Amino acid sequence: LGSGRIPLRAGSNGVTVRTINETSRATGSRWGAVQAYWVDEGTAPTASRPKFGKFDLKLAKIAALGYDTGELEQDATAFQAVMTTAFADELQFMVEDAIYEGDGAGKPLGILNAPALVTIAKETGQAAASITTKNLSKMWARFTGRDPVWFINRDVNPELDALSIPAGTGVLEPRFVVYGSDGLLRIKGAPVVELEYCPTLGTVGDIMLADMSAYAYIDGGGVRQAQSMHVAFTTDEMAFRATMRCDGQVMPRAALTPFKGTGNTRSPFVVLASRA
Repeated sequence: LGSGRIPLRAGSNGVTVRTINETSRATGSRWGAVQAYWVDEGTAPTASRPKFGKFDLKLAKIAALGYDTGELEQDATAFQAVMTTAFADELQFMVEDAIYEGDGAGKPLGILNAPALVTIAKETGQAAASITTKNLSKMWARFTGRDPVWFINRDVNPELDALSIPAGTGVLEPRFVVYGSDGLLRIKGAPVVELEYCPTLGTVGDIMLADMSAYAYIDGGGVRQAQSMHVAFTTDEMAFRATMRCDGQVMPRAALTPFKGTGNTRSPFVVLASRA
């Protein structure tokens, strides 16, 4: 998952992230507390300035450990490469899954557990495990961000392919759900990416509209791997270890109340409610 990666200073194991504490676009709340005034000539406006919030990211550790025998190393010369590749892939998978749905306990706080997440209610009478054009339109209307991408579970694909809009006695294909000349599916012009981390169809998070630049992420230099023949010397086994340190959180601390239509908060992360 791409994210708002924050570099760490050498030797540091964490960082304090400062954000603009803007939770409303109402006058007097933009940029947290900035306000401009219409004034007469020679009259000074009331002073204001941005309001900042902060949260801490601290490196958490994830690790994998495994062994192979001396015989296996002799009989399968590529086995070391298989072990190191498998461990690196597993650590990356676990980290990305935590970014999507982690509970924040010794791991990144995932998007699905972020306070700023906006959840769109299902339509009245909507069938279980379904997705409608209204669902997608309402998700887009509640999104705010500069680089939108749709994340879906693969089980969502048939629902998107079957979408239609009633028109009298017939139906129309939704023109905002299209396959481009490159063969890639897009919704409202934003790409659709299949992720294993997305829950199954009908569950919260099976489809998400996201701007990953709004997710702050740090790591301690990626995956680190080591091997030792001494750990299990008496059984003629080679030990393999892989570790990684990282942390992350959604940067907005709350959904944003717009300037108009204040009942519909907005966020860089929008999901659809359960359709059980």
